[in-house]
Amino acid sequence: MGHWNHRVVKQTFPSGEEVYSVREVFYNDDGEIYAYTEEPIDLACESIPALKEYIQWCLNCLDKPILEDEKVVFAKDDFGDFTEEELKELREEDGESDSLFE
Repeated sequence: MGHWNHRVVKQTFPSGEEVYSVREVFYNDDGEIYAYTEEPIDLACESIPALKEYIQWCLNCLDKPILEDEKVVFAKDDFGDFTEEELKELREEDGESDSLFE
């Protein structure tokens, strides 16, 4: 089964404005990107320790290459035609921990 992690995505608008955001990026079994969230991540957590850990994951993604929106070539996923919500539910059911994928 594939995995996911946080990555920086750069968007360039027609005006030339550039915006950087942190997104959840999903990989197939071959390690190829097949999707990332449309919206940036939300930094809301249930506790200060959880928030610190989540922020550390975000800091770690700054050391990875930046993905340029509109230039990413998406691979085929390993899950069939699941929606993002269905993938989220599968991830929660499997009890996967984000820290495994950093």
